[in-house]
Amino acid sequence: MGRTQLGREFFELGLGLGRLGTVLIGSGGGSLARALARAAGCGAALAGGEVKFHDGGCAACGAWLARYYQYPAALFVRQDGARVERFLTDGRGRPLTPPDGAGEEAPCAGEWDLLAGADCAWAAARAGSFREDRGTAWAQGPAALTMALERLGYEVTDRPVPGAVCFEADREGFVLRADGVALEGEDALSGLADYGAQPRAVPAFRPGEDRGGTA
Repeated sequence: MGRTQLGREFFELGLGLGRLGTVLIGSGGGSLARALARAAGCGAALAGGEVKFHDGGCAACGAWLARYYQYPAALFVRQDGARVERFLTDGRGRPLTPPDGAGEEAPCAGEWDLLAGADCAWAAARAGSFREDRGTAWAQGPAALTMALERLGYEVTDRPVPGAVCFEADREGFVLRADGVALEGEDALSGLADYGAQPRAVPAFRPGEDRGGTA
């Protein structure tokens, strides 16, 4: 499908999303993704919706932002070479069926706005307060995964090292595995937060280890 046809489709998608109210939009991977995200934003604004662009690096970050701010829809556009994929979720992080753009024209166009620091906000909200001395971890996935690990107190490397816990997230940040085991959660960072609350996340305090104390 050509770029012009894609642009029309995303504009029509935006018209439908704009009728829901505020729409959160992000993109990653290249200039085509950015252009299509803006085409959707144009449609949403012309339908009367408020458009919030964000600088988060993956779809899960956008889904979290929509839930946090209670927006009804989040769209993320991913470009991989010439291939384009879209991720559309509702205000609770669930897949959203594209709404119909037909209907009466809104009395006025909506406004555009930018939410900056989305990855940092997502990591901070999921990881909570700073902690210390969790050892070394290897992270593979969205930038927010590294940020959250550092907030939890890990020293993060970009390659495997002996003794380091291995955290691997999918590119869009929805799924996380720790040392090959899938972690449960709404997204990769919620899975990490749950892992971080468990005793095994702090090597110095593993259950059953002799810590050298005396009775």
